[in-house]
Amino acid sequence: MENIYDIRKQKRLQFALSAEHSSYVLNEEQMQSTAVVANLYYTEKAEYYSQYLNGLPKNIVLYIFSSKEDTLEEVKKYVSHEKTVYLKKENRGRDLSALLVAFRPYADQYNLICFVHDKKERAPWLKADVDKWNENLWGNMIASSHYIYNVLQLFEKRPELGMLFPPEPIGEIRMAWFKASWYDNFNNCLELAEKMHLKADIRKEKPPIALGSVFWARKEVLMKLLNTEWQYKDFPEEPMPEDYTISHAIERIIGYLAQDAGYDAGTVMTEEYASWLLLYLQDYVRLMFSQVSNQIGVENFNQLRLLNMQEKNILRYIESHDAFFLYGAGKQGMILLKLLRERNIEPAGFLVSDGNKNREVIEGIKVYELKDIDPKGMGIILTVYYHLQKEMIRELEKHGIDDFFLVFDDKCGWDMVEQAKENKD
Repeated sequence: MENIYDIRKQKRLQFALSAEHSSYVLNEEQMQSTAVVANLYYTEKAEYYSQYLNGLPKNIVLYIFSSKEDTLEEVKKYVSHEKTVYLKKENRGRDLSALLVAFRPYADQYNLICFVHDKKERAPWLKADVDKWNENLWGNMIASSHYIYNVLQLFEKRPELGMLFPPEPIGEIRMAWFKASWYDNFNNCLELAEKMHLKADIRKEKPPIALGSVFWARKEVLMKLLNTEWQYKDFPEEPMPEDYTISHAIERIIGYLAQDAGYDAGTVMTEEYASWLLLYLQDYVRLMFSQVSNQIGVENFNQLRLLNMQEKNILRYIESHDAFFLYGAGKQGMILLKLLRERNIEPAGFLVSDGNKNREVIEGIKVYELKDIDPKGMGIILTVYYHLQKEMIRELEKHGIDDFFLVFDDKCGWDMVEQAKENKD
């Protein structure tokens, strides 16, 4: 069984849809079998979220839940959607209790369910990121009636598609795109998956694609979660801890519900958000790679990935010898030297072929010709690319040296080629 993070990539389950126009027309049955469920808490944000809620197709049912009577009254001032149901819930469990406790009696009426909720920054320096996250969560779920038509058409055209999420959040502080976003919640996610008997591939090294508990879903996908018969007391009292609660586990496990039910899970966004995201990531990656290049000298992702693939093997080889030399003092040798120095590892010297020494010291490391060293107990690491390796190996053989390590060996290179082919397919 494959992980949903990899499946999304392989099947290209990331969609950019228009919020401006749609050729798809819903019939009455489709409209009546679709519900949008919103949990709102922050009274002062009622007008902001109403701009999205007022853009729903007129015959789709909207459920608005809140634990605050003031918020419900404020929302009513701004929401003009005709088919709206306002319901009060307990102030426990936040958005997830709205979905799993308060909305559960109504869920069986609908084939497709969209769930959204409000967010507010916990500190002033998070405001810009949270504002963008709100745009991500709401805009990429219910940007407009045309957009919702396009989302529903996507579900109709792809019967294997069970859930759609907004893209993982990204910002100046939030880094969900660049690391596994389990935080301290991997173990409680596993516990919840076992409790629910989920058949899904859940691995710590693969990040969850569901963050924020906002989604579009087929009812069948949600049934295991809804049939658990949650109660308000199952959720922590306020103030809820920032991590490692049942709510944090549910939030991340939602994507695996689709796999358990036999469906795919993907990501959807507006064309406008996709344009912003591509430009933002391009600038972000450029900045990050510039820093990586300055620190360890790598110039492209091929070099970075090769070094990453070989790192454990390099360290294992070094540990098995009394000392080691770097054979090759060119650009790749400098990259490896920087990488090793980051780990406080220092070579015994640089090696060059006999007659090729034109410097005594490089980067504080003494340079030796092959004829000048006693290779007994010494490791030799070839730092050059493939086209230079054959000649250097012949030089080693002339000196009776057969104990050496290739950083950029043919097998490693072909592994990358095959991986690239698989990713393309």
